[in-house]
Amino acid sequence: MGTEKRPLNPEDILSFTCVGDPQLSPDGNRLAYVRQTFDQDTHESKTDIFVIDLTRGTKTQLTNSGKDRSPRWSPAGDRIAFVSSRSGRSQIWIIDVSGGEAWHLPTKEEVQGSPVWGPGGTRIFFNASAFSKPDEWVPYPGSPEGDRQRAEEYARRMLESKDKNAQGKNRDEKKKNEVKVITRLRYRFDGVGYFGDLRRQVFYVEVPDTPPGTTEPDAVQLTVGDFDHSPPSPSPDGKWIAVEAFRSGDADYVTRSQVWVFNVETRQPHLLYDAPGPVYNLQWSPDGRMIAFYGHDSARGVSTKTDLYVACLDGRPESLSSEGKPAPLGRENIHNLTQGTGLHAGMMVGSDIGFRGGSTLYWDGGKLYFCASERGAAYLYSTTPAQGRWDVQRLLGSADVAISAFSVSGGTVVVKQSTLLQPENLFLVETGDSHQGTALEQLTFENHELMEQVELGAWEKFSYKSPDGQELDGWLIYPAGFEPSQVKAEPGKYSFPLVVPVHGGPHSAYGSAFMFHGQMFAGRGYAVAYFNPRGSASYGQDFMDCIDGKWGDKDYLDVMSGVEAVVSKGFIDESNMFIHGWSYGGYMTTWVVTQTGLFKAACAGAPVTDMYAGYGTSDILWADEREFGAKPWEDPQTLLKSSPLNFVANVSTPILLMHGENDLRCPVLHTEEFYTGLKRLGKTAVMIRYPGEFHGLSKPVHRIDRHQRLLAWFEYYRSQ
Repeated sequence: MGTEKRPLNPEDILSFTCVGDPQLSPDGNRLAYVRQTFDQDTHESKTDIFVIDLTRGTKTQLTNSGKDRSPRWSPAGDRIAFVSSRSGRSQIWIIDVSGGEAWHLPTKEEVQGSPVWGPGGTRIFFNASAFSKPDEWVPYPGSPEGDRQRAEEYARRMLESKDKNAQGKNRDEKKKNEVKVITRLRYRFDGVGYFGDLRRQVFYVEVPDTPPGTTEPDAVQLTVGDFDHSPPSPSPDGKWIAVEAFRSGDADYVTRSQVWVFNVETRQPHLLYDAPGPVYNLQWSPDGRMIAFYGHDSARGVSTKTDLYVACLDGRPESLSSEGKPAPLGRENIHNLTQGTGLHAGMMVGSDIGFRGGSTLYWDGGKLYFCASERGAAYLYSTTPAQGRWDVQRLLGSADVAISAFSVSGGTVVVKQSTLLQPENLFLVETGDSHQGTALEQLTFENHELMEQVELGAWEKFSYKSPDGQELDGWLIYPAGFEPSQVKAEPGKYSFPLVVPVHGGPHSAYGSAFMFHGQMFAGRGYAVAYFNPRGSASYGQDFMDCIDGKWGDKDYLDVMSGVEAVVSKGFIDESNMFIHGWSYGGYMTTWVVTQTGLFKAACAGAPVTDMYAGYGTSDILWADEREFGAKPWEDPQTLLKSSPLNFVANVSTPILLMHGENDLRCPVLHTEEFYTGLKRLGKTAVMIRYPGEFHGLSKPVHRIDRHQRLLAWFEYYRSQ
């Protein structure tokens, strides 16, 4: 007899092994990736780098400090640079793939993001923060004497704050009592904190042939000025780097980007392209003639769908050396490869249990590979220029599978993917003569034993319509142990409780990815249904931005119509239905309970509840202005009509509210106001606050607690 299976438990978060950031070697024969596990006692994340030899089928653990990430192959394929905090702060380390110990390439700067090899293999570029104010700068006109010195000292302490080897007691005490002087419009960011007077710059460091020992090489600061610069993309000849930065005036007041190239030797910047909207993930082509990137033209503000662009350089870098300052690229040089499609370029669909990292845009020879999502499914595409136009072909993807990362090199393609029944793993794509993905060879087999122990619910994707006729997508996970055919064959026999998760964003989307919390409920006899209401990405431009200024309207009807469609299947216990969500999903949860008493209980995490009072408290001001639809001094009624707090007296549903206390995206005031209103009215509400957490819960102990409380809350009201 086999072992009796059990449901997924909140504590199982610590039992999952996650793989991510796949990186193929230049010849495509080896794959480096990060493997994440969790210490069962301390709950700390441990990340190490592994390498798979795809020709031999062997796997090697390359590092074992538990603090290593972002592996990047040298151009020759003999070394891997990676970022590690094993020295007490994020630094670059190098390891020879043929064997030996990793060695430290120390820099005074703390490395941010991933290392980027120069094409010759003798330099590594990286981002780091630096105090970048000009000599004449003062914090503000009328500031007290010595305030610039205070700012410089504060910047120094900020740069040291993550260095565990620094003499920290006095530093931490000073930092705790530091006065914050704020003059910027955008002065903080969720997950990062307050910027202070630091800017993100690009540096490079020379890579020696042998370990430098105790010598600390001087990193060269390549970008300058009081501007933030993106991760760099080096030109194939190593003479230039391309970066995204807005270096014309105050970038805080615009929602567009500029592409700049810097001469690596002279450090002179040249404006390459003044974009009408944001630009990101610059990738210089191997022949040096083009730069690919994601972005949009801001035609619908921050709710504009993302497209894939290729900039044809038309000899610009060469002429910069010989002629001085040629004009920036015009629109005729910029090709939008996904214009007029419903594709949301650069978007992938990941699991709620996973490890992120890696690019979603790769050149391999003259071919460009990118990802894009359509109707909640992520696909892999390739494209090449042919007779003046770009031939875009779908290489891989399915509505039944969720692709969340990929790597391409030397003609080899590797993807990371999951299904609703299988957590994320890495797969080698075998392509035929048509260059279409024909088969997948599984490379990693993480969590196989865990999946053998737990009982998961079968699932299906379905379509339904909202009252105005809009066709929509939904997913339904059946209670574990019940097959869809079995339930449908005997209508009226079954009556399952229903859990309705709502995704965040609103411009994100559900897909066919492994959903931990959904399967956690399915293992306890719940049906789980979730939907992509209007506002979701991957369904085209109009679908995505039609709710701007109208939250709680069409999106609310889409969610409720999805619930109605599931109930109509005849096996849902309408007296035991529950709803929950995080961020925008938290907003929709609080909005739903102000509009209907249909649900037995609800749980809202990091919600938006007061669009009027919340103005200016978020780190994404432009998104809020566009999506909420108004400024409070111009049109307060637009903000109030969509604010759940305005209708808090209507609530009859018991609600559990959760929030990270350091949330800078949807500040905790939204939960505080809604909770206080509920309690003042004598309604059933509980508030959970997570110390030290930003918008999303990153600490495993808090993620476990969230699921424990969510499960216990619904289970309690299910039995009432």
